[in-house]
Amino acid sequence: MYKTYKPEGMSDPYGTYVHGIEPPQGSRIVFLSGQIPVAPDGTVPEGMEAQATVVWENIAAILKDAGLGIGNLVRTTQYLIDPKMYPEANAVRARFLGDHRTASVAIAVPALIEPNWLIEIDAIAAA
Repeated sequence: MYKTYKPEGMSDPYGTYVHGIEPPQGSRIVFLSGQIPVAPDGTVPEGMEAQATVVWENIAAILKDAGLGIGNLVRTTQYLIDPKMYPEANAVRARFLGDHRTASVAIAVPALIEPNWLIEIDAIAAA
């Protein structure tokens, strides 16, 4: 469905992403705002694994509401307050993505809006 790009001679991706991705011509594009680790009941769990899980559950819920699924994601951007937390965040990402790959950015930031948030993810989906 999506065309992916890995130029000859370029190293393999470092994680669960592709170097480039192109949705089919005429695709519907859905932009997801940054999703934060706030559960439906308003709580924020402790720890990166729990927070990343809530963020990905929120992403999945928005996609479902739009009639889409995780397989429709074409780009994600992860914002982490500590680069040492990347492996844990990426493990949760890999669990939700399965075999699907997106274009991806991961950025370490000094803080997010709320001091107890460890991660925020925005995304783009296409169908």
